Amino acid sequence: MQLNPFDGDSHQAIFARITYRRLMSRQWVTYADVMAEYMGLDSVEKLPYSISKCEHIGELRKAFPEICRVLEEKEGKGCIMDEGNKRNKRFCYVGKNDDPLAGMIKAVLRKDLDEYYRFCQDSAGFFPNSWIEHFFDRTLDLFEIKERKEQGHELIGSEMTRLHRNIDLLPFIYECIRDHRVLKVAYHEKYQNATTVIFHPHYLKEFNGRWHIFGSIERKVSLSSQTIICEGQNIPLDRIDEKPTIVNGIEYIFPDKVKYPEYFNDIVGVTHLENKELYDITIRIHDKYMFGLVESKPIHHTQKTLKDFDEGLGYGEVTMALRTNNEFYGRILQLGHNLEIVSPKEVRNNIALRISKMHTRYME
Repeated sequence: MQLNPFDGDSHQAIFARITYRRLMSRQWVTYADVMAEYMGLDSVEKLPYSISKCEHIGELRKAFPEICRVLEEKEGKGCIMDEGNKRNKRFCYVGKNDDPLAGMIKAVLRKDLDEYYRFCQDSAGFFPNSWIEHFFDRTLDLFEIKERKEQGHELIGSEMTRLHRNIDLLPFIYECIRDHRVLKVAYHEKYQNATTVIFHPHYLKEFNGRWHIFGSIERKVSLSSQTIICEGQNIPLDRIDEKPTIVNGIEYIFPDKVKYPEYFNDIVGVTHLENKELYDITIRIHDKYMFGLVESKPIHHTQKTLKDFDEGLGYGEVTMALRTNNEFYGRILQLGHNLEIVSPKEVRNNIALRISKMHTRYME
């Protein structure tokens, strides 16, 4: 049985797919063209060194001729033209069929879909039930997923299976973002009385088991009738009063200054505080186990090890660059007394004040 050259995630299979796509353009193609695309480069001229020195050149030298061979078996000798010497040889497809290996490509796609189908069945516990029930509604998949769940055959789970208020709205909100729909939303800002706003949803983010909708809110200036657009506004899903309604006749406003998901790069969690300084924070960890825990599960993506844990000193240190917020301080406090913010002084004093208030509360 002939193996499918496009099947799998090996370097050779990736080169095969690139080679075939290039040849089907009916343009002249070289090994260097394929290597440049594999490396994510715009042109051969940007290759850092000669192709013979490129990593995985061996797999390319197997994949390229294999695709040419399979094409000639399918379309006959002469469907591939070549010219040039061995070092600078180039190839061009001239066969009659514009996609002669479509069956092989589709076979790989079918296999990939089967793998995804199995993943959905095995990981139903990873996604909120509302996602599963909405996107698999009226399909045999939903029946089989529910049956596997009842029989305890799921292979992937998450605490996200917890029921949260308004979790059933997730698919609706997602589709509004996808389809660029403007919404009228009644929600409780900081648990005050409900406020109704015109909302342009842009991004969904989950943090610590809670879902947040980010977008632009239209607000009226109190002393005039002017409307201003406030970007990067956060509406927690569980603070919404009822299902938002789609507003027709208002043009959807795309994010301008705010870029998702980069918007969250300099914070922990979801809260951006205005004019908050970017700090280089050093954290000392006075326990070897806790040091390993923080290293393996970083507090922030910028975290770097400043000093490995030293048994003699009794601590190790990590550093990170971020803007502080409640989520950051909450994470530090959650990890316990073995974490100490060393610098900067302002951040150290801030968490010391929080600890002092907690101590006072417990001493009452």
